[in-house]
Amino acid sequence: MFFYIMINKLCFLLLLLPTISLGQSTLNGVVTNIEDVEGIHVFNKTYHKYTITDASGKFKIPVRINDTVAFSGIQYDLKIVVITKELLKSSILTVPLNTKVNELDEVYLGYRLTGSLGIDAKYIETEVPMEIALTNSFRGLGMYSGTLSSDGQSRVKNQVLSSGGGGNILGLIGMMIPKSNKVKIPEIIPLDYTRDALVIYYGGDFFSGHLKILKTDEERFIHFTELDSIIVVSLKRRNEFELLHRILQLREQFETDFHIHGK
Repeated sequence: MFFYIMINKLCFLLLLLPTISLGQSTLNGVVTNIEDVEGIHVFNKTYHKYTITDASGKFKIPVRINDTVAFSGIQYDLKIVVITKELLKSSILTVPLNTKVNELDEVYLGYRLTGSLGIDAKYIETEVPMEIALTNSFRGLGMYSGTLSSDGQSRVKNQVLSSGGGGNILGLIGMMIPKSNKVKIPEIIPLDYTRDALVIYYGGDFFSGHLKILKTDEERFIHFTELDSIIVVSLKRRNEFELLHRILQLREQFETDFHIHGK
């Protein structure tokens, strides 16, 4: 009797397996458009699965619909793919990568002075202060000798006028320009960069499985990378994919500098 009960339970568990794995599929793909297609990092950020491409640029990784998969290489731009039903229907996904181009800052060449004041003055743009521009605008209007009627709406308060009787043009301009209300911009809290935080972002086996770093070297890797400029910017932007891309790049440099080979 006990034997039949165990058999029934086993059959029940077998029936549940398709339900447990419902929605999970294996994505087959290949990276193209680059010379070195081997060793490209393929990371399912949503499902916390990881693999690398083989010598032909091919890869297999478990995915579900709406998962986000990142493709990263040292010399190539980060590529993000969101899994859809259409992608899963395709027999193989082709992922073209772009070689990273280091762009130089633009150099502006201004107007070269000739030494002639008359010629150079025509080509050099200048900014005129507001108080001078307004003063020039009223030149030639003459003096008004009549008497202005006073009213409560257009009366200018005494503090605008100078004590010497002359007009304070800066005070008048200040009254004419409406004061803008300052809008408080909400502060963006950067991502944490600790061992535990990275495990939350990328999965429990991120160090041992993805980065191939020994547990004894995890904190050393954090200290090795935490002051990297791209890491700092990624944390401030809360960009987990940019952060992952840079971590994978620094992993190889870390191994070279410290001669560490994870198992």
